[in-house]
Amino acid sequence: MDWIFIFGLVIVCLMLWQRLGVMERRLDSLEEFISSRSLSASPPPPPPPVEPVRVIPTTRTVPRTAPVRKAEPEAEPVPETEVIPEPVAKAHPATQAAIASAPLPPSKPPAPPQPAPEPEPEPEPEPEPARSFDFEDIFGRRLPIWAGGIALAVGGIFLVRYSIEAGLLGPKVRVALSFIFGLVLLGLAEVAYRWPDRVRDERVRQALAGAGIATLYAAFYLAGAMYGLIGPAAAFAGLALVTALALGLAFRFGLPTAVLGLIGGFATPVMVASEEANVPILAFYLALLTAGLALTARRLGHGWLGLAALGGGFVWGLLMLLGQPVDLSERMAVGLYLVALGAAIPLLVERESAVPVARIFAGAVAALQLAALVTLAGFDLLTWGLYLLLAAALAILSWRNTDMQPANLLVLALGVILLVAWSDPSVADFVIVTAALTGIGLGLPLAMVWRQRGDFMHILQLSLGAVGLGMASWWQFGSADNSMAILGLAAGLAALAAIAAAGAWRAWPGETAVNRLVALPVAASALLAFGATHVIIPDWAEVIGAALVTLALAELVRRNRRRSLAAVMWSGAIVVLAALATTGGFGNEVALAFGQSGFEHDTPRALVRWGVAALPFLAFAHVEWQPQGRRCAETVLGLVGYVFAAQIIPADALPFALALAAIAAVWFLAERSGAWLTLLSLGVLWALAPATEWTIAGLAALGGEPMLHSALPSLDEAARKLLPLAVAAGFACWRCTAREKPRLAIGLGVVAGVAEGIMLHIAFKQAFHLTSDAAFVTLGMGERTVWQALLIGSGAAVLHWRPDLRWPALALLAAGLLHFLLFTFTLHNPLWSEQAVGPLPIANWLLPAYAVAGLGVWRVFRNRESILHAKLRRAGDAAMMLLIAFYALSELRHAFAGTLLISTPMTQSEDLLRSLTGIVLALGFLWWGSRTGQRSWRVGSLVLMLLAVAKVFLVDAAGLEGLLRVASFVALGASLIAIGMVYARQLSARAHTE
Repeated sequence: MDWIFIFGLVIVCLMLWQRLGVMERRLDSLEEFISSRSLSASPPPPPPPVEPVRVIPTTRTVPRTAPVRKAEPEAEPVPETEVIPEPVAKAHPATQAAIASAPLPPSKPPAPPQPAPEPEPEPEPEPEPARSFDFEDIFGRRLPIWAGGIALAVGGIFLVRYSIEAGLLGPKVRVALSFIFGLVLLGLAEVAYRWPDRVRDERVRQALAGAGIATLYAAFYLAGAMYGLIGPAAAFAGLALVTALALGLAFRFGLPTAVLGLIGGFATPVMVASEEANVPILAFYLALLTAGLALTARRLGHGWLGLAALGGGFVWGLLMLLGQPVDLSERMAVGLYLVALGAAIPLLVERESAVPVARIFAGAVAALQLAALVTLAGFDLLTWGLYLLLAAALAILSWRNTDMQPANLLVLALGVILLVAWSDPSVADFVIVTAALTGIGLGLPLAMVWRQRGDFMHILQLSLGAVGLGMASWWQFGSADNSMAILGLAAGLAALAAIAAAGAWRAWPGETAVNRLVALPVAASALLAFGATHVIIPDWAEVIGAALVTLALAELVRRNRRRSLAAVMWSGAIVVLAALATTGGFGNEVALAFGQSGFEHDTPRALVRWGVAALPFLAFAHVEWQPQGRRCAETVLGLVGYVFAAQIIPADALPFALALAAIAAVWFLAERSGAWLTLLSLGVLWALAPATEWTIAGLAALGGEPMLHSALPSLDEAARKLLPLAVAAGFACWRCTAREKPRLAIGLGVVAGVAEGIMLHIAFKQAFHLTSDAAFVTLGMGERTVWQALLIGSGAAVLHWRPDLRWPALALLAAGLLHFLLFTFTLHNPLWSEQAVGPLPIANWLLPAYAVAGLGVWRVFRNRESILHAKLRRAGDAAMMLLIAFYALSELRHAFAGTLLISTPMTQSEDLLRSLTGIVLALGFLWWGSRTGQRSWRVGSLVLMLLAVAKVFLVDAAGLEGLLRVASFVALGASLIAIGMVYARQLSARAHTE
């Protein structure tokens, strides 16, 4: 243990050497500054001798005739321009006494008045010299004094050791000599203090006092622990007395003595340790020691010493907790000690400051250690009371200084964690502790908010604290399935909700900083209210409580349009939907909305649940001022309202009910687009089943498979699911067009058109009723022709009678032409597919099929200037010529083969007639182009003639014989001559015109 003291003294001396070095440099620079000011301010010496000059040395002796700590603040006043005894005498009382005792000079006649010299500018003070390493200053002036003090202390320790090892004196005498040596050192320190004029360096008395204190510590330690001359209690008391003496002498000899008191005081319990420690006395001693050190540090102006004292106190608190105090008195002592460390002693460490770091730190550490004590004690009410005492003390400090609020918040958070960790508490004990913690932890922030002194931390503590206490209560006594009503828990949650609501109500008015945070206590109050209704309302009706709370939130949003409050309101909506989906018969209720049936169902309960759930979203649709939020509320309202209606409306009537509701919403609530668009979307969902079945059959038809009647949905299903959607979407399209919403109108028109087209196609397929491949061969051409005629005829009629509906008309024309191109012309063309066209020439399905297609092409390209570009118009002319050519070839084939064009092979006569048909058509195209002035027809004539020439020379010349070959070439020659003559006339006429 001797080396502990030696090591401690070395550390203390090193620290103090640094601090005193800084102080000496400052004093030296101050002395030089005062001396330079005095010399520069003195006037030039007149002929008669000036007596007051001799007082200048008096001023330079001020630092050596008084203690440094007392003379330092009085050396700052700067003397006036004339050096007179009065200002010089103000330096220190000792100087005044020396001047008063000096003999006065003999009086002389006054000198004649001299003109006052002009004031010279005051020289600027020289900057403080930079620190430099001076070997003689350090090792000759500074270190020897401290080394001497350490040597004296070590000498005292080794004196005792020597007496032990050599056996020169008995134990009692040896210890007595140690006490005498320590007291002698303290006496010498007092002598050095009382005669500062002889021992001018204050470090001498500090070294002597430190050595004396260290020697007394060693003497009591050896007397109690080594020799057993005194008992542990007496040794403890002696060491405590030495600590108190060290703290008292610190005010006389300065910081080194206080540091020794800190080290020795906290080491005292270790040095006198016994098997049965008295924890209450130890806690009381440590509390007094920490308080004394804190007060000493504050008086000396060294805040770090007070923090070190607090740190040592908390280290001892941790050691006592690790010892696991089991006795009631021990727990009481440790708890009160921690309360003192956390709330009372920090008041002595630092004065009022902007950020009380020490107090916050002490409160937080004390709360952590008290929480550990509560856990070790098994959560008994006594330790809980100590924890609540600390919470109350910190609350009072937070009331005085709001910067202490983080520590108060931490105490509340730890309290909530302890409540959750409390295993199997009794209801009475839990209620007592929770009520007290609520009053302390929530009472302070509520009072601050109530008195308009609250800030973010108070709002945060009020909100989170209320929620945390409520969750801890529910964790201990609540249940997830709320199989039984717990009125006490509901009352507690309601009380917490009322506290948070009171804070929100007080923070509501005005545009203050607290008002901008009002959403936090509102959210906390709503959540606790949800919990209160959860534990008392039956499972199936839990949505009722959630809906009522959410309606209250909607009313708050109506009064204060703040985004944060709107977010809380929508959070309540999520709770409503969650309560609706996780309770009652949600699955069966939703199944009814999809048209399913055949299971047990409680209709009255379902109506109550879904009707109540719709009310908050109805309120949202009226109070929400943001377009996105309003449309969202309308969407959810439409969905919930639909499920509500599905509980009482039969499944077959649901699509019609949806359509009627959508039409009514479009008519009466046109601006509430979210509602009626949701209803129309539900109609689309109903139409998906028949539309999907029809689409699958249509995709197979694109692959060449016949679309038979059996592959399509029934007409009844199509009428129930597609017709309502077509009507409702068409009505909405008309209304949007009238209200100048073109994009929405186009989308709704497409939906209506697709639904109507699918339904009409399914109904049309019922007329021909094709159920087999044979029926498709016989009636397929006629069925397709009639369908194409309906599409193209409808489009042409609309385009003629309603030019303003040009785009729907063009859509019908395009659908008819596309159907003809894919199925009649490409996949099932009678020229290469088995399709019956009818037995009669001309009066068969070929003429109406190609005529309808020609009508569509002509109607599309009629208004050429305004509809299509010139290049596309030429494409339309080409399509018309192609249709005429294929129709002519088909009729030619029909003349030789009959109703099935592929039933017989082609003969030479027919092949010759095909060439002749091409030549005749070329002449006809040329005539029409010349008559109408359309160059595209003339070019088409040339193309067709070239094809005929190629066929004659390449095919007919090789395949025909005799007169047929001659007739082929004669006809070709005559046609070419005729075409050449016509073109020559056309070109000459054009040149003449130009």
